[in-house]
Amino acid sequence: MKSGVTKRLVEFAVETKYEDIPEDALQFSKCLILKTIAGTLAGSLKPSGKKMAKIIYDQNNQKSSTVVGAGFKTSLWEAVLLNSYFSHASELEDDRFEGGVSWDITVIPLAIPLAEKLGLSGKTLLEAVAMGLEIHARTSYFSAQHLGQFLVPGAVGPAVAAAKALGLGYEGMTGALSLAISGVPLSVVNLGTDGHFLESSLMALHGIIAAEMAKVGLKGNPDLAGYLNEYLGKGPKQIDTDLMAKDLKKHWMLREITVKKYPCCIMLHRAIDLVLELKKEHNLSWDGVENIVVDISPGDQQLCDRPTPKDENDLQFSYQHVLSVALLDGYVNLSRISLEALQNKNIAKLRAKVKCNVKPEWSSDFLDAANRVHIKTKDGKTFSKERRYTHGHFKDPLTVSEFEELYVKLTTNILPDDKIAKTRDLVMNIEKLKDISELADLLIGPF
Repeated sequence: MKSGVTKRLVEFAVETKYEDIPEDALQFSKCLILKTIAGTLAGSLKPSGKKMAKIIYDQNNQKSSTVVGAGFKTSLWEAVLLNSYFSHASELEDDRFEGGVSWDITVIPLAIPLAEKLGLSGKTLLEAVAMGLEIHARTSYFSAQHLGQFLVPGAVGPAVAAAKALGLGYEGMTGALSLAISGVPLSVVNLGTDGHFLESSLMALHGIIAAEMAKVGLKGNPDLAGYLNEYLGKGPKQIDTDLMAKDLKKHWMLREITVKKYPCCIMLHRAIDLVLELKKEHNLSWDGVENIVVDISPGDQQLCDRPTPKDENDLQFSYQHVLSVALLDGYVNLSRISLEALQNKNIAKLRAKVKCNVKPEWSSDFLDAANRVHIKTKDGKTFSKERRYTHGHFKDPLTVSEFEELYVKLTTNILPDDKIAKTRDLVMNIEKLKDISELADLLIGPF
């Protein structure tokens, strides 16, 4: 069994303690926990989330682990699956796109119910989350888009987080990683469907299963490099194992995760930022606008040019809808990604004014080209602006206070005001908690 890069990653995961993690990585991990909780709460209220919750609830299994926002507890594995499903159903997952794709919605929804069941401290939870996110970023560094997939392998990071929380040593951590190597990928064709949410939640479920299997001595082949090379293909697609383990402990790739401020596809966020900026700079009103034209790449068009959305999933992937809402409301909130918003006559009128202008010369690779927005007013003026990165990208990051403000904005009308403040404060000081039961109890619902 070849295991060179696996050995280096396992040693890093086992040997790195809370005190070894840089303060900025810990702080960012706390912010991602806060943001992911908001997205999970929001996803618990989506039609897709409610239907999935009923499936789990009807199993009537043991009640050991909290399902965030659903009003009940279930078995650990089912709680991991459902929390992860919720966190994606809201389209508020935070993603890293440097090379391949990794995110927070499989690691954090796993770590919270596991820490609750084990009675772990907030510091141990934070350590496991940071380690899982870091390994996830490194093992998902390589693109599978030539195969029609965004993310493979997706369960290694969650498995490492679970193994860290379980306190597994070198052999156990190696076993967890080896059992998590192969599994459900994220398919391009499923973006904008319920299958998109299922795939990611199965990655989290795979991670907890792999770690608990490793705990009792079960194992697979730890040749991560061999698996990736066989899966992704030889030649120009061959992976760089030195890159996967480069600057361990020095450079924390989890800091490269892009934070989503709006409940829709990340490809839409730059254009939303631009519409909001132009609206504010030029005091634009929705009824004074003649049209909005957004210059996009062929890749953007493939996923997000949806002028006549049919359901909530379409709304989450529609330039026409989210830019109309941004112009109308000055924000894109959760209530505007709903069946009620789909039927709103003012939004429908605005959607007809939004046009996508595809630039065939621009790169088709995911998020590899900018967005440019042109807003023409009824008095003949045109205002234009371009963005390469959304505010929330690591090159244009959110501040801690912006994270906290975003949490309040996203959880308003979901949590009572006192619980918003309390849960925010508990998460942002999570390293001081002897166990996380108080936080879990506040999040269970119904509210």
